[in-house]
Parts: sequence; structure tokens; C-alpha cells
Amino acid sequence: MSLKVAIHQPNYLPWIGYFDKLDQSDIFVFLDKADVSKGSFLNRNTILSPNGKTLLTVPLTKGEKSIHKVQINNLRNWRAKHWATIKASYKKNAFWHMYKDRFEQIYNKEWDSLSELNISLIELICELLEIDVKFYRESAFDEDFGKSSERIANIVAKLQGKTYISGRGGKKYNRLEDFEEKGIDLMYQNFTHPIYNQVWGENFTDKLSIIDLLFHHGPESLNTIRSTRNPLAVDL
Repeated sequence: MSLKVAIHQPNYLPWIGYFDKLDQSDIFVFLDKADVSKGSFLNRNTILSPNGKTLLTVPLTKGEKSIHKVQINNLRNWRAKHWATIKASYKKNAFWHMYKDRFEQIYNKEWDSLSELNISLIELICELLEIDVKFYRESAFDEDFGKSSERIANIVAKLQGKTYISGRGGKKYNRLEDFEEKGIDLMYQNFTHPIYNQVWGENFTDKLSIIDLLFHHGPESLNTIRSTRNPLAVDL
């Protein structure tokens, strides 16, 4: 079997494209030893509320930069605020009652680690979507994989992967030779965002957290993601 591997930071309530990549992978590695980068979606994402596009941000403590060591600032009542906003945004949706209890369990728990929170949410969403993928964490390996695309290629090789699925952003740093040296095919996710019915707004709003799709379309959410899928591309 030719194992397909995807690698990404563990983002907070990721968007649809994140789960499109997950669904095309056999193995997914959380790049949790990377540093937090400014403007990333590690601790924030958007949903669609009655007031329009609404940003949810998890407050962080200062100090640690490596994702798996980053701590949440629980002096701020972010969990109650996030859950109240999610509830107000989706409680009228057809599939709210199907999923709300599972998410509420996560928001009722106090989290210290940002990566633990994010990974728990991602694993839950994959379960609800019925995405079958094996998860690993970079921090679980006691070795230095290097930097940039060499790092990615080494992780894929460690897991005996034969294909690496990169996002479009990887074009900036992927070196084809790093993968070819290890007999790994470098392929790119060619994502097209699906359009679906939303409760709020006259026009469709894209690039929201996956929970927007989930609460709108329930068990059909994965089929909606797959409906606009393009084949993996050698180049974009």
C-alpha cells in the first residue's frame, strides 16, 4: 500500500480545506514542534454568527514559542464566551442537537495546552465526519528532523510514507529533491471550496471553521467536501 502522508500544525477549529486534506491522507502528522507564527490559525478561527463573520480567539500566555509547549491563558473566560457565541450562531441549525453535546464537553473542560485542545477538537470532528486517518505528533519522536522541506520529507520517510500531500502554501518552501532523494512523491492539494446553504447572510461566506458546515449539513458534510474535490496535482 502506498501510504499518503499529510503534515500540518494543529489549528483551532480548522477550516474545510484542512479536513479535505485529512480525508485524502492515510497518516496525518501534527507539526507541533514548530514555532507559533504571527497571523496563523493556531489559536483563532471564524464562524458565521447573526452579526456576520465572527472571530474566536483563544488567549495565550507569553513565553513559549514551540506549539506543543504553548499554554492557554485561563485567567480570561474564553471558553464560556466561545461556547456562547457558537451556541447563538448555530442553535437554530438542523444538526445542532446532533453534535452540541460532544462539543460542549470539550468547552466545559479546562485546558492548559493549546495543542491538546486543538488536537482533541480535530480528532472529534474527524470522528463526526467519519474520516478514517491515523494521527501522529512530531513531538512524540525523539529526534531532530531538520528544517523546512527536509524536515517534512524526513518525517514522511520515518513513517514509511510514499506520497506527501502538501497544501498550496508549501510551494514557497518545498524542494522537490528533498522528497525525490527518499523516493517520496510530492503532490499538492488542489482545493475548491464547496458552496452550501447557510442560515445567516444573503451571500455564501467561505473559509469558515468546519463547524459551520457540520452544523448546517450534519452527516452529509463529508460528501459536501468531496463534491468539489480535484485530483492531487504534481504542480499548481
